[in-house]
Amino acid sequence: MFKYSMQLFWSNEDAGYIALIPELPYLSAFGDDPEEAVREAQVAASLVVEVMMEHGEALPEPQILSSFSGQIRVRMPRTLHRKLAGRARMEDVSLNTLIVSLLAEGIGAMEELPLVERNARRPKRTRGEGQQAGAAAAPEPASDKRAAGGEGRA
Repeated sequence: MFKYSMQLFWSNEDAGYIALIPELPYLSAFGDDPEEAVREAQVAASLVVEVMMEHGEALPEPQILSSFSGQIRVRMPRTLHRKLAGRARMEDVSLNTLIVSLLAEGIGAMEELPLVERNARRPKRTRGEGQQAGAAAAPEPASDKRAAGGEGRA
């Protein structure tokens, strides 16, 4: 049973549908209609999985539909925290409101990029990486109140 997620887009450039499988970042499939693009993506994904298994590579875990609380905890350098808190004070908004606004602007800008450019910007993965591509080790939690939240806490 096919368990990977799929995204489907219309492409003016190709005059057809493009299906992507986020768990297999360099895989895309074309179809004249949505059904054909999905079928082609499933065939291509099956072949990729088969080759990965033949080479003893770990298969990517399927993305699972999750519910989201709307709350996250973010660790950041003290200097960035200070700059964000200062900007929030200047704009007379809460630190939380400022961060949500900046994130929304950033994701909006990303969504405006053409599909090919978005895929080209994905970090390349190499065999044997210990972490996910683009993931960095989380910094150790700070012990003083300012870094942990203090003034202008999100």
